[in-house]
Amino acid sequence: MNTAAKIVLAGVVGTTFMTLYSYLISKKEKQQFTEPVLLNKLIRTAGNLPEINNDKMHPAGWLAHYGIGMVFVICYRVLWHRSLKSPGILKGLVAGAASGIVAIIAWRIMFEANRNPPHNDRYKYYRQLFVAHLIFSTSAMFGYKLPEYAARLRN
Repeated sequence: MNTAAKIVLAGVVGTTFMTLYSYLISKKEKQQFTEPVLLNKLIRTAGNLPEINNDKMHPAGWLAHYGIGMVFVICYRVLWHRSLKSPGILKGLVAGAASGIVAIIAWRIMFEANRNPPHNDRYKYYRQLFVAHLIFSTSAMFGYKLPEYAARLRN
């Protein structure tokens, strides 16, 4: 499998598991923590972006969320191949912690820049976002290595 396909696979796997976790915590906390829905709300209230009628299902938030997941995987791959040599659970968690901090900063900026940001308990949101990125990074690392694992099983 070529590198681009591995990045897409890793991004989809990582973002999917992260999003499932966000849905679970949203339901548990009775708060809106799901990233695609929050992205759609930010787009809808930005004023100068396309019209969004359904925050939960509109593809803009979903495409942005999965696209950002691919960007994180590209960054991880650069780290793995330039300095960390190969992905592993510990390295995945370190990358997840770093990307969790980056994500918290990015979300804070997006919330503050929006004239009418979505409402949720920010402390709880940022806490779950950090954990979600730990889940993202470890599951993305597994997704990246999945073709290797599958090849070993075939042999």
